Amino acid sequence: MFSRKTLLVLLSCCVLPLLLGQVCIPQQDPTDPETLARFDEVCNTFDQKYSYFVHKEVDWQEMRELYRPLFEYYLTPAEFAEELNDMLQVLHDWHVNVFPPEGDALGYEGTYETNYPPTPIADYTVGGAGYESLGGGVIRHALIGDNIAHIRIDSLDTDAFSAITDNMIGNLFVQYQNAAGMIIDIRANNGGNEDNAIRFASRLTDATVTYGYTETRNGPDHDDFDPPVAKQLTPSDRLHYDGPVVGLIGQRCLSSAEWFTLMLRASGATLIGDDTRGSSGNPETFSLSNGVEYRLSRWVAWTADADGEMESIFEDMGITPDIHVPPGEGASNSYTATRDYVLERALEYLGD
Repeated sequence: MFSRKTLLVLLSCCVLPLLLGQVCIPQQDPTDPETLARFDEVCNTFDQKYSYFVHKEVDWQEMRELYRPLFEYYLTPAEFAEELNDMLQVLHDWHVNVFPPEGDALGYEGTYETNYPPTPIADYTVGGAGYESLGGGVIRHALIGDNIAHIRIDSLDTDAFSAITDNMIGNLFVQYQNAAGMIIDIRANNGGNEDNAIRFASRLTDATVTYGYTETRNGPDHDDFDPPVAKQLTPSDRLHYDGPVVGLIGQRCLSSAEWFTLMLRASGATLIGDDTRGSSGNPETFSLSNGVEYRLSRWVAWTADADGEMESIFEDMGITPDIHVPPGEGASNSYTATRDYVLERALEYLGD
């Protein structure tokens, strides 16, 4: 098996001389031990630290042997990153990435359906008043239907939340404390900082609840892990909302947004929408001498059942809602320019 560069060299050595009536003497680039050493370094790091080999049923040694010939010859940092990313697609892991010295990050090239309109539809708000905004649109909120609070949280990113204070979140709960129901909408949320989810979810429970578990890889064998660590949500000492709560979720939700989903579930919220994407890895980043960086998942994430016990790994599986509203072709079952069917299902559930 030859690299793309090697194949181009062979073609130039053979085809052009034939056209000129010359004898073809194929030549190959000399092998490059530094490129190969970098490839082996990456493979060894994954072999020692990556957490999901057993769950994903990936034979890492087989993949290493299959792709190793592609790294026997010199590759620029950009070429190295591209080839490595091609290999890592087998892991179908949204937390595995390759970062070339210049240009965009590379990662899993999977696709997913969305089930939410780009912006909340103002027609649902009381009197058509529209939505108020916090953090430049990170949070949008309004009363909709018949006295139902709709709070849409589109990110948990640390930078995005930097302008959102605890007092602002507290004011939301003051504003909607008498609402007949509350909809926490995270369908557009692809994660960020889990602590930002806690700032909301801790106001929805009056007891400490366990919402998940993690097991961190800790040894040379692919099934070497630390003992499970429980993730617990403790009640905030500030104003709580005690009415019925619905969480809106979908395939955009991953990572910390999935922990947010599990916090909502453990707090007694009803989940409506589509399955979440299924990805949590607590990734760690590593650097190579050619300037390429890469990151890999370090833990296995588990859901917790109603009793707070370890339930199931949600990597690749996602978290299933209590009421499923499938996205359908072109998201036609979820929303249009003027209708949000997932939101309407939540209003129906809350008795509006």
